Amino acid sequence: MKKLSLIILLTTSLNYAQTLKGIITINPLIGIGDETELSEKEKKPIYTSYTFSNNKSIQELISNESTSVDTIIVEHPDVEGLTMKTTKAIIRSNKLIIYKDYINDVFRLEGEKKNRQLITENTSIKDNIPTYNWTLQNETQTIIGYTCKKATAEKISFGRKQYITAWYTEEIPISDGPKIYNGLPGLILQVDNKNTLIKFEKLKFFKDTNTEIEAPKNESELISINGFQLQMMNK
Repeated sequence: MKKLSLIILLTTSLNYAQTLKGIITINPLIGIGDETELSEKEKKPIYTSYTFSNNKSIQELISNESTSVDTIIVEHPDVEGLTMKTTKAIIRSNKLIIYKDYINDVFRLEGEKKNRQLITENTSIKDNIPTYNWTLQNETQTIIGYTCKKATAEKISFGRKQYITAWYTEEIPISDGPKIYNGLPGLILQVDNKNTLIKFEKLKFFKDTNTEIEAPKNESELISINGFQLQMMNK
């Protein structure tokens, strides 16, 4: 095994005009801190688009997502009229944009969702691009036609130690990946962080084409990644 700190390799062979586009699926596996089985509604994948050009990338939600609140009435089997109402909310972002600018080391996230009371909440994050202390492993597998190598890392997220398994391909020498992941000597095509399986489903190159990628406009006060995690843990 070999230790690898964050290395920005963003293109030796991709330094000419070229754009990479793809579709990413985000598949929930378990709830955060929850080992129970997810409902069929909670298992539904989320889809985002992906674009990389000129050492910048952007991911945007393309599936139709919304928060749902299910109400269940339970009744005592022996006492008529002795009932109780329970609710369960499945909260999903109806807007999600993740932007990385490797030239200026800028990470941006814009999110919008409705909470349990169906009140819209916006999240605007600005920070440096997250880094990972990856450990390279001697395992390979093929993902959407590309030979991928395995890497693992540990990171504290929302106050918990998170174990991350990533699969990256050196056939695409871009040190980027889905969601916040990056820093390997090739594009990360799949990530498993125990809570979620994130995977590229399709990729396509557009040669002799540069795509202008701009940072999203913030809809609320900008906070750091750590500030957002503390905010969520204190709720």
